[in-house]
Amino acid sequence: MSDFGFPLAHVASIPPYPPGRPIDAVAREFGLDPAAIVKLASNENPLGCSPRATEALAKAAAETHLYPDFDCYALKQALAAQLGVPATHVLPAAGSSELISLVARAFLDGDRKAVIPQYAFQAYEGAIGSVGAEAVIVPVRGWQADLDAMLAAVDDRVHLIYLATPNNPTGTVVPTVDLERFVEALPPHVLLVLDEAYREFLPPEQQPDIARLFARRRNLLVMRTFSKVHGLAALRVGYGIGDPELLGLLRRLQLPFSVGAPAQAAAIAALGDAEFVERGRRENAAERQRMEERFAALGIEHVPSFGNFVLARTGNGPATAQALMRRGVIVRPVAGSGLVDWIRVSVGTARENDIFFEKLDDVRADAKSAVVA
Repeated sequence: MSDFGFPLAHVASIPPYPPGRPIDAVAREFGLDPAAIVKLASNENPLGCSPRATEALAKAAAETHLYPDFDCYALKQALAAQLGVPATHVLPAAGSSELISLVARAFLDGDRKAVIPQYAFQAYEGAIGSVGAEAVIVPVRGWQADLDAMLAAVDDRVHLIYLATPNNPTGTVVPTVDLERFVEALPPHVLLVLDEAYREFLPPEQQPDIARLFARRRNLLVMRTFSKVHGLAALRVGYGIGDPELLGLLRRLQLPFSVGAPAQAAAIAALGDAEFVERGRRENAAERQRMEERFAALGIEHVPSFGNFVLARTGNGPATAQALMRRGVIVRPVAGSGLVDWIRVSVGTARENDIFFEKLDDVRADAKSAVVA
């Protein structure tokens, strides 16, 4: 027993989610000027958000005394029109994170299991553990999710699979042909949760065709977010695409008014700015290629990425991240994912990326000097 009574036994064993450090927190800790800090830790859009979204936010600010539309009617209509599906097949949520939690609560308990690939988004394992379920972690094959091994791991106790493409933190994708085969092969009692948070960074020809996926499987939830290419991370808004019966179950567990009115308004506006999304994809691809070329020139192993980040093996990731923070650059150590020697670096602007490599050179030079000494 604790001072708070009798908490469920499994709760204390859940690892807390390690978010990217905020700029202000790093400035306070190291006595730095916040304006001079470069944050490349949370896969945010360095371009900000669409001017249309900014304008919509300003208008929505006049009605912050009113509760938002819990049904998110206007947002669902806008999403349905863009996706080419009925509005009943869309569920807005407070980012993908809310959906990750909702499906765990709806389909898992202490007697059930969920399958996830090695080096997956840490929130999956946290959601599974939050309901006392067991996470079955399937080793990757050459950085790619091993779909055959994941399929072989499914038994009667497995009711949920989380799978991302592109995957965070590795940046790898599941080929469309392999994904469709996997969707067809899964037993009907298993819900597949397909996380497409980074979908927009893929060229259109590499983006999964969700109509083809749903034609093969009803027990499927596709998650997307406005936090990445749309640049609305602070507003916490995303959505799920799925069968109305499935979404109805998740809605029963959803907190009332989890998607605020400003978030809904900004998301609708962002959906209408295809040029901003394409600019983000194009500039990200160019800078990501430049970063990968720079890592290669430095002899630093990295994983070719399809997201807005690059996973790089710098040696002792936590120490490297700490040393970079002291120099005003925030990156993400990924030791919690089992990648102790690696860091994940978000793709920033050309200037931000140049500063990162300049500071990384300093860190590596200091490390060599310490070894010689």
